[in-house]
Amino acid sequence: MKQRIISSLVGLALLAVVLCFFNTPLLNAVMALISLLALYELFRATGCASNNWLMAVGFAMSLAIPFIRYPLVRPWMPQILFLLILAFFAIMLRFYQQVSFEKISMAFLCSTFVPLFFSCAVFMREDYGAVRGGFYLVMALAAAWLCDTGAYFVGTLLGKHKLAPRISPKKTVEGSVGGIVAATALMPLLALGYGALMQALGYPVEIHYLRLMLMFPLLAVVGMMGDLTASAVKRQFGIKDFGNIMPGHGGVLDRFDSALFTLPAVYILVQKIPVISLTAI
Repeated sequence: MKQRIISSLVGLALLAVVLCFFNTPLLNAVMALISLLALYELFRATGCASNNWLMAVGFAMSLAIPFIRYPLVRPWMPQILFLLILAFFAIMLRFYQQVSFEKISMAFLCSTFVPLFFSCAVFMREDYGAVRGGFYLVMALAAAWLCDTGAYFVGTLLGKHKLAPRISPKKTVEGSVGGIVAATALMPLLALGYGALMQALGYPVEIHYLRLMLMFPLLAVVGMMGDLTASAVKRQFGIKDFGNIMPGHGGVLDRFDSALFTLPAVYILVQKIPVISLTAI
């Protein structure tokens, strides 16, 4: 527990730094780094890391996608992605006895969805600006982490009925409901704090709390789906954690599995249901 708390505090400190430089290429670089680390963990778990060329192409995609809208990269992105996809098939032809089509397909899927989902943090900034985009990033992370924390404590105290015993034996129905309730109840407090901070910085905002409260249970469920998906992958490939880079939490994917799903969910939902708007000074 002590290690988990320390790692969480370090993670929150790093998040604060990212938010301070949210409107700079640092965000792109951080998303690229997280994507690369997460992809390495997935490749190692699934056996795709057995071929260095396969891993190199996957890493190239992880580094390229977070910069997909960057002015210097954007005009060349179709050509870059075409060459990287072509490279996957070239690897299969070169190592056809060791690298199967199934492994190529798995590597391509992981190399695409991991950086694309994480890059939704960048898309939020570019589509909605630093103030609103920053709030949407906080929303996505809160939906994942508040729900996870609430589910852990409620499940420990009250959990009796298993949620998915074959996938994750420790998760309970009671814990899941508690996580959803905790996330939905605590997010308005974070929103209130964010609004006060923006007011102090000279960027007054209006937060639509009713929309936020209605949206959050769905986001919490999406985050749980990400958590269970990661657990299913680990169980299928016979590993306990994806890594050990974060003491008490495991690997990058062990900590960001829920956020990997809530980031694109928030990005898609707020296009139709905005929950924050700038107000005139």
